Amino acid sequence: MWSVRCAVVRRRLERHADGALAPRATRLVTSHLPGCPTCRTAFEKLTRLRALVREASSAVAEPDWSGFWPPVRTRIVTEEPRPVRESWWVPFWKPVWGHPRLAFGAVLLAILVVTFSFWPADDAAFASQVNVQDVSADDPSRSVMVYSSRDPGVTVIWVFNSTETHEGDGDDQESDGP
Repeated sequence: MWSVRCAVVRRRLERHADGALAPRATRLVTSHLPGCPTCRTAFEKLTRLRALVREASSAVAEPDWSGFWPPVRTRIVTEEPRPVRESWWVPFWKPVWGHPRLAFGAVLLAILVVTFSFWPADDAAFASQVNVQDVSADDPSRSVMVYSSRDPGVTVIWVFNSTETHEGDGDDQESDGP
């Protein structure tokens, strides 16, 4: 007759046949087997299978290595030794080998160096210096302002009037101002 206890014991039968159960689980299985013919039959089949496997596996012969080693020895003797060359990056990595935090810091530093090496130089963060000059004009009512940068060909010239005409209500007016 099948029960919930059978479901628990069935999962442990194979390990019990191998002797790999913990003491508490072994007591559970051994107390269940005498009262359940289905589980007892499954356990007996597993024990027979285990015995058959042991008989078959004990008949395996040791391999014959006599033909393997002589060619290996002759190759070792006849070949000229070549020095092992390390990769170019290994000397840089050896000081941090085995230190995870130091290795992480070294990799992070390398990434930052590569990133800032290829950072665009014309970015706003790296803007060039601007020279501002106030130039006097022939006309006393005008002023000229010249902006230039280090980049060749970049010059801005602004001309300011001291008197400007504004349109308002149809009348022309002059006012002082930049």
